[in-house]
Amino acid sequence: MTLINQCSRLLAKTNLRNLSTKIPFTKSGQRIRYSNAIAGLLGAAVFGVGATLVDGQVSADELELGHAHMHWEFKEMFKSYDHRALRRGFQVYKEVCQACHSMQYLYWRMHVDVTHTKEEMKEFAAEYQYPDVDDDGNNVMRAGDIQDFIPSPYENEIKARLANNGALPPDLTLITIAREGGSDYLFSLLMGYEDLPAGQAEPGEGQAYNPYFHGYYIGMAQQIYNESVDYEDGTVPYASQIAKDVCEYLAWSSNPYMDESKLYGMKALASITVFGAAMYMLMRVKRNHIRLRQLAFAVPGKERQIAANGNVSSMSKYKEVDEMLDKATRK
Repeated sequence: MTLINQCSRLLAKTNLRNLSTKIPFTKSGQRIRYSNAIAGLLGAAVFGVGATLVDGQVSADELELGHAHMHWEFKEMFKSYDHRALRRGFQVYKEVCQACHSMQYLYWRMHVDVTHTKEEMKEFAAEYQYPDVDDDGNNVMRAGDIQDFIPSPYENEIKARLANNGALPPDLTLITIAREGGSDYLFSLLMGYEDLPAGQAEPGEGQAYNPYFHGYYIGMAQQIYNESVDYEDGTVPYASQIAKDVCEYLAWSSNPYMDESKLYGMKALASITVFGAAMYMLMRVKRNHIRLRQLAFAVPGKERQIAANGNVSSMSKYKEVDEMLDKATRK
């Protein structure tokens, strides 16, 4: 790939006019022969193919498949998040993802009246211990509350890497907006695990083959299978359903105020529409006499002739008056 890039740069700097020859054809013009230029481009292409076969350097960014384009209803203008899917997605995160991934920028209280009730979130938060200080200034551990953030599964980054063969599991709070493709990329990644194809290099320890990941080898094994989660609402836990629910939950965690923003936007549009219609009617009523009035300039002594024409809109009826004005001006 390095040789190809060098050839591309040389061709970009080369002027094609220098590669062609001009031969006189007629007195009025010339004919340009591009045979030399075409031969040069074909030679560069052949040289580039040969360099590719010889030079085995390939960028890791080129080793990935394009993600699928799914239909997400919450991306539509007048649609909101599916709150039942958010509740199921939270269950998937808690049972599958939380073992390795943190959501340190998300608080338990943010789920109240979105995915769960206040009492349910208090029960979830109370399952974890948080460091605190008592009245005497001593360090103690207390039960969690809804005002606390969702804890990380590891105490620090070093322990996280040691537990995952050197790979650091990313925080999932803003993962949807941090990855190009958003929810489409995450869904394709979760559902894109495949067996190692023939001729492909063996993955390292703790790695798996996924063509949707940059470089094909990802440090996370496949986590989502059919019936890997038992939904409490009775939804059939297909692998695609599980991936869709957790992707929608991660989209909500990246933008938890989207529903309110759309609601305020619709209220603003309705207010602007009503206000605009009222202003238009006010303009028509209050300024009608200004818009429709006419200014007539008459020759002294000919006012009656102007008044006889009446309130007309066609200026052609003032032709006689214009002629009189011309005569008066000439005199």
